[in-house]
Amino acid sequence: MADLHADYIPDEDELPAETPLGPVRLGSDELNLAEFPFTLLSDRRPAGLTSLEFTDTIRGPEREPVTRIWTVTGAEEFGLPLAGDEEIYVALMEITREQGFASRTLHLTRYDLLQRLGWPDKGGSYRRLHAGLDRLLGVTITAQRGFYDRRKQRYVDVGFHIIDDYLLYDEKPGRKRRSGPVYLPHSYVSWNQIVFESMLSGNLKQLDVGFYFSLHSALSRRLFRYLDKKRLDGKPAFRIGLRKLGFEKLGMSRTYYPSHIKQELGRAHEELQRNGFLTGAEYVRPGKEAEEQVIYRFPATTGRRRLSASSAALMERLVQVGVTRAAAEKLVRQYPERIADQVEYLAYRSAQDPAALLVEAIRHNWQPPALYLQAQTEAEESRREAEERRQLEEKRREKEQVRRERTERLEAELAALPLVEYEHLFRQARERLQKTNPMVASRPESPAYEALLKEAVYELLEEEG
Repeated sequence: MADLHADYIPDEDELPAETPLGPVRLGSDELNLAEFPFTLLSDRRPAGLTSLEFTDTIRGPEREPVTRIWTVTGAEEFGLPLAGDEEIYVALMEITREQGFASRTLHLTRYDLLQRLGWPDKGGSYRRLHAGLDRLLGVTITAQRGFYDRRKQRYVDVGFHIIDDYLLYDEKPGRKRRSGPVYLPHSYVSWNQIVFESMLSGNLKQLDVGFYFSLHSALSRRLFRYLDKKRLDGKPAFRIGLRKLGFEKLGMSRTYYPSHIKQELGRAHEELQRNGFLTGAEYVRPGKEAEEQVIYRFPATTGRRRLSASSAALMERLVQVGVTRAAAEKLVRQYPERIADQVEYLAYRSAQDPAALLVEAIRHNWQPPALYLQAQTEAEESRREAEERRQLEEKRREKEQVRRERTERLEAELAALPLVEYEHLFRQARERLQKTNPMVASRPESPAYEALLKEAVYELLEEEG
């Protein structure tokens, strides 16, 4: 069984020669969410499909058989997550890594998310983003022994959403420099607590986000994430049953015959081999009655250093700033509890040599700079103001709902009155209005008169009954 809790950082000369060149974008992938699908493979939901179920049996920590059941249920109003929603998840994981896993609440802008996703800066993309977040917010995943709790070193039964809440403002476009002036966007997305706790426990692997988004099909991207997890044990090959792969790990339609599964996989295999992630993909049948299997072969590497996922994440953050790999390893070994905070503080320090300053800050455990504390205060104030606005809007909606229900009820009572009682009620209302507001009563043709008269009628109805 693959070691689900190890990560590695490849040296530059370990990268496959055919890997597309371009800006390095590194993210992370939560291992439970890499093991089973949580979205459809298409951007359309088949009519009547409200949930997905995936099952497999593996060997547990004591070599005992563990049957895992992973059920994905879409919210009634939003439906099951679609293929593009997995892309949103990957982009959010990239931001989470950049922000040092400091909080389950990610500060971001809609524009920045679209840039990461490679979607055009148009109204349709913003609507697509909102709809995708709604589906990730509404989806419920229930895992029967299908969620690995790394802290307790066991499989558990758990139910969770992927994100718990989000708030998106129409902020000015323009990606803010990560090492530039203090800037905390008002918009945010918050991970579900269970998912984020799993991340903090180190149940992660590094993900080449740039490579992920370079792939052209949803199936290629899903297969890449799954196989990228399976190669963590450093073995040159990985074997899995064809049906198990297609149905339980990739989420293909269960109506597919093996020939159809292979036809769909063929295009993904070609793309992953062309870009250097795989060196081979072949089908074998161990015996006449045995299920057909797929064998994947990965590029040979040398000198891989296996690290814990949490240490790998910390080390990579230091390397991205400019700290040498050797120095980064030493710092991770000596001061693992200081690194995430000091990396976060770095953007708020005036550093001519960020790497050198960061090393000193970690070694001597510098206190957070004033600019950082100010930014935290401002962020908290922004969150407080946003919460106050949300509560005010909620009260306004509640008040409007009460008003609407009252109006509908009283209009129904009016419509049921006999004509004589109806006319008598309006005469009383006119007399009351003449006494309480003679100025408006003198202008019966005005909208104000009509509104106050109707309210007087409503009051009389309520007084009578």
